[in-house]
Amino acid sequence: MQGRGAPSGSTVMSTYVGPIFRSRSRPSRASSTLPGSRSLTRFVIALLDVRLDISTVRYALGGSRARPREHEEAATGRRSRGAGTRAGRRWAFAAVNAGYLAGTCADSLLAPVFPVVAVDLGIGLESAGFAFALLAASVAVGNVAGGFVLTHAGPRTGAGVGLVIAAAGALIAAGAGSTGPFLAAQTLMGGGSGIFFASGLSAAATLAGERRRGLAMGFFGIAFSGGLATAAVLAALGSVHGWRVAFAGSAGVSVVALLAVLVVAMPSRPERIRGAGADWRRALGAPLAVGGTAAASQYGTISFLPTFAVVTWGISPVAAALMLAAARVLSVPSKLVAGHGSDRLGARATAGAIGLVLAIAGIAWTLAPAFAIGLVPAVVFAAAVSGLGPVANVLALEAFGQRGTMLGLFRSMQIALGAGLSALIGVCASWFGLRPTLAVAAALPLGLALLARRAGRAATAVARDGQDAVAG
Repeated sequence: MQGRGAPSGSTVMSTYVGPIFRSRSRPSRASSTLPGSRSLTRFVIALLDVRLDISTVRYALGGSRARPREHEEAATGRRSRGAGTRAGRRWAFAAVNAGYLAGTCADSLLAPVFPVVAVDLGIGLESAGFAFALLAASVAVGNVAGGFVLTHAGPRTGAGVGLVIAAAGALIAAGAGSTGPFLAAQTLMGGGSGIFFASGLSAAATLAGERRRGLAMGFFGIAFSGGLATAAVLAALGSVHGWRVAFAGSAGVSVVALLAVLVVAMPSRPERIRGAGADWRRALGAPLAVGGTAAASQYGTISFLPTFAVVTWGISPVAAALMLAAARVLSVPSKLVAGHGSDRLGARATAGAIGLVLAIAGIAWTLAPAFAIGLVPAVVFAAAVSGLGPVANVLALEAFGQRGTMLGLFRSMQIALGAGLSALIGVCASWFGLRPTLAVAAALPLGLALLARRAGRAATAVARDGQDAVAG
């Protein structure tokens, strides 16, 4: 028999058992940037480390009539934000992720529908290369322009302008009757997607808060994967009902995301920081190292993985496609784990741990003599690479999160590095062979472990100097 004020069993299970397990306080910077295997061990332990909230248990068992949140408010004298405010932030966060999904769908739709478009509009291979280059260049230019819009007008305007341009480009592409208008439409679609990025990234981080910034970047990365999947679905529909339907669908996705962004309460314009542009090279260092490694591995190493599996292991193209599809599915939890690790251990230590995993798995599958041996490390490599994206975004936000132009420049340089290194892999593969080239490329993430080690030494030195100053 329950006492007065004690909650029912269902209420305890649904409302209070969930929050019983809470993360420990975040370790200091000096202890969270450990190199090599020690960093990887701490990364795994931190994800499993939980503690018991005694006040929640006491309330659940009926020993206290005050809810745990009321205990906290009574002790601190502060009242938490209302449920409406939290709900509004969640809806806004969902709208931002929907916008990123729409933007990614817009700039990735060309590849899967191009074979059908080429036949209908008479686009040759030379024009095909120009179309893809034009799309990539428009995304890069749009990233920089989007950072400028974020700085001067705020995330709502930046996100809205990007989605409007992407939707307009998709509609123009759907109605294009020749190569010229179609290529112009791709420029608009890529530019709109690029303009959205800086505002979307800044808004997602602000809405989530500093303590959950890494996890927010994990969900932001999942929205990117959702955009790729949406583009694939639209391309499949276009192959049945005509490629114009695919572009009309992309426009519809952008319009829906635009309405969501306009309705929700978005963060205000970030404060402009003056006189801080001289250190831009130093600020871009760590974010670009992680982001560039992610882009090079994603667009270079993994792009050649199916070809490597068919040529070297002798499997069928269908089996290679299924292997890559399995890795894409596993990339979703990979992004969440990487984001959570950034919150718990710090982004640099998490990047070092992921880099170590990637190097081990990459060397294993590139040197594997048979498919049965290389399958698991290949899937692990392709899935874990996706975790570097959220970590790179966290590092960028920590280094220059209030400078919108820097966010755009970071994204543009990341894309340029990925494109350049993927082209280099192709050239080296033709000269030295596919296996040795991919073995070197797959070991490239090992440099991230060295980056974490250097950061750990620097943090330890700072901590020792602080202790000496206190002791003195």
